[in-house]
Parts: sequence; structure tokens; C-alpha cells
Amino acid sequence: MRLSVQHIEKFEFEPAALSTIQVCRLTPRDHTGHYVCEWSVEVDADCDLSNREDAFGNIVTSFSVNKPLERLTIRSLGEIETEQHHGVVRGTREGVPLGVFLRVTDDDDHVAQTKQLLEMADTHDRSPIDRLHALMTALHAITGDDDTREASSNGGEGAPGANGTITPQQSQSQSSDPVPKSAQRFADALRAKQSGNPALPAMLLADAARLIGIPARLISGHRLLSEQARNTDTRDVWAEMFVEKLGWIGFDPRRNNCPSDESVRIAAGLNLPGISALRVNHHTQQGEATRHTEIALSRA
Repeated sequence: MRLSVQHIEKFEFEPAALSTIQVCRLTPRDHTGHYVCEWSVEVDADCDLSNREDAFGNIVTSFSVNKPLERLTIRSLGEIETEQHHGVVRGTREGVPLGVFLRVTDDDDHVAQTKQLLEMADTHDRSPIDRLHALMTALHAITGDDDTREASSNGGEGAPGANGTITPQQSQSQSSDPVPKSAQRFADALRAKQSGNPALPAMLLADAARLIGIPARLISGHRLLSEQARNTDTRDVWAEMFVEKLGWIGFDPRRNNCPSDESVRIAAGLNLPGISALRVNHHTQQGEATRHTEIALSRA
């Protein structure tokens, strides 16, 4: 599948910013089944763009503008050729040892929620791949909305099973089963917290995997969904886990499936700051910057 991506970030400053520094993770990299045909990052300001590679193999673009600035536009655009690999990710640039991906967040509230998820999913006495599927399905039952439930039931592929075969996705009826009464309070709290952080399901899934000894990382990118959604999408976040004999496998608890040829993979890291599209530092007098994001993802 050939995918075309255009990601535009617009800033307006009132009053004008005195200067700005931007660190961007907007550029994908090649790996098996994910080939960058063409890509560019453009800025409508007089500045020099600098590219480097961070510890996780991401391309980081940075620049600074040291003069008054009323508005700024950053464009990231290109095309990707993808192949179906059922969520298995191979051929990425690995700069850190696996043990790094076992670090759990130091947020006590988040750790408590993660432990509740493990209890609710009941992953004891299962293979690692089955435990991950159970965790993903439990999270989806709580956090998946109608659109993502439809996408998971119609368009997703399963991840490989423990023996390397493809495991079918959970059915829509399975993923939408009512949450047990004993877990209702947890589910309500999680939904409320998710409303301000759509990446929360992926974060919880990654930390749940780490707590049971499976290395996990967060991934930012874009996902093409249904036919009706092929012209618009948003920056997306999912998780990848390392399973012995299989390698890294992507899991998306919002959609209850494994990202594959419909996905553009941008950045990998331990946490959200490490995969964010932009890390911004504006020097302003009193006002604030207004940010507007536009993302278009379609078949090329």
C-alpha cells in the first residue's frame, strides 16, 4: 500500500514571539515493510534546519528563529510504501538495550491503574502473546469508542501467535462486553482521565507489559482507518512489545488490533515526551501561542 501524508502545524503569536526553538519528530524511517519513498520537513521562516538521530533511532529536526515572529507554519509531507506484516516490526534502528524498555513510569496513580488493569485482564498462566492480547482487549472494552470498535471489527489483523501463526482479532462482541461491576469504578475513572489524554490506553498497555516482564515502547505515527476516514486522520499513539522469537509487535488498544500496512510509523520512545511531534519553547512577553494541527492521510 502506498500512503500519502501531510502534517501541518500552525502557530500564531499575540503579541509577536521574541524567538522560538522547535524540536520535531516528524520524519519516518525505513524498516521491513515500511519504505520511505520521499519526505520533507519545511518551515516558513528564515532559519536553518538541523537533523540528528536520537538514542531510539528517531530522526529529530530542530531549528530556532531569533527574531520577532507573529506566525509560523511547519509542514511535514511525503509518501510511504507499506506491506502487510501483521503488526510485527523488523529492521528498525535499535540504539538501546531491551532492559531500558522495562522501566515503568514513576507516577504512583498510573502504576496503580496499571495493576488494576492486570487484575481485570486476568493474564496468569498464558503465553506472552496471549497475555498481551488479553490486556489489549480489556483496555479496548473500557476505552474504545464506536468508531474504533468498528475499525477493529472490520479492518484489523491479528498479531502472530506464540507459534508464529496469525491469531484472529477478538470479535466486536468480545471487545464490547460489559465491564464487570467490580471494575466499573476503575473503568469510569479511566474514561474520565482518557478524555484529556487519548494516548492513555497505549501508555497503560506499555506499562502493564513492563510489569509482567515484557519490554514495551510507545510509538507515534498515523493510521489509515475505514474507507470513510481516508482523507483525514490524527497523530496516533500505540504500543510495541518485544516477544521472544517474534521480535517487536505493535498493539493498538484503542482499536483492538495490530497496526500494519495501514500505518505510518514516525517515532519510538519510552514515554510521550520522547515521541511527541513537537517540543516547543517560545520566548514571549505576555501572550500565548495558538496552535492548530492539520493532518491528511490517504492512499497515494
